[in-house]
Parts: sequence; structure tokens; C-alpha cells
Amino acid sequence: MTTHFSLSEAANLSDPRFRLGMMREVVEHVHARGDLYMPLLNLVTTFIDGLAAGRPQATKKAYLQYIKTHFPALCAEIPAKEFYENYRNGAVHEFSLKDGYGIGRDTGMGGKYIITQTARETGRTYKVLNIDRLVADFVAHVRALEAALPPA
Repeated sequence: MTTHFSLSEAANLSDPRFRLGMMREVVEHVHARGDLYMPLLNLVTTFIDGLAAGRPQATKKAYLQYIKTHFPALCAEIPAKEFYENYRNGAVHEFSLKDGYGIGRDTGMGGKYIITQTARETGRTYKVLNIDRLVADFVAHVRALEAALPPA
């Protein structure tokens, strides 16, 4: 027996309007919660993977080029390769961060992407990523991609 469904009832990821809207809305909803740093980092870095869409065996190269092109303010404060290896890889593959890296809110960061902070409890120094800035720039980027789509 053949059944039928409407594309509007399914996750039609081949439709750029649906795909981009889903990316933006999920990030906005998780960000609104306020305390889900790792899920936010995981979502944003994974969605950038999808936007960069490199060939098999060239994913890293495509990702690095994408963030250099579309997130120049981020790459001005941390080299693309360092972001990829320590934030993206940690979030995507381990749901963790590499040693010496952390995530923080914009409070006390003055809008910078990266600041170095020392933990009061241990005296260890961390390179802290401003998750609010990353989310804001990611959402703005996706909104620009959505605006560039031809009318539905």
C-alpha cells in the first residue's frame, strides 16, 4: 500500500526556506532558555557544518573557509583552526570542550568573542567564548541567507 504525505508535514531539508528557518528558530529557542551553553555551541557549530557543506574528506577545509568568510569578527579574535579544533570538535564529537577552553555569557565580556579568564576556584586560565555573541552573529547570518532567497 502506498501512502501519501505533504512536504509541509515532513522535515524537507532540501527546501532552503525550511532548513534555514529551522536552524534559526531552534537556536533562538534554546538561547531564550539562557543557561544551555553547550547545547547552543553544539547546535551552532553543527549548523555551520551544514551551511559549509564540504565534500567528503574536505569538511574541515570547507568549515574553516566558511567561518573565515562569514564570521570574520570571530576569526579576528581566535584563529578559525583553533575555534574548529577546540570549540567545534569538542562540542560536536565529545559534548565537551578541550582543556583550557570555556563558554560564557556576554556579561563581563564587553561584546568580545573571546576573553581569557582565570577560575577563582583553581587559578587555571581559560579562553572563554562569548556564546551570546556567537548566537547573535549566527542568527543574523541565517536571517541574511533567508532574506536572499527568492520569494516563495
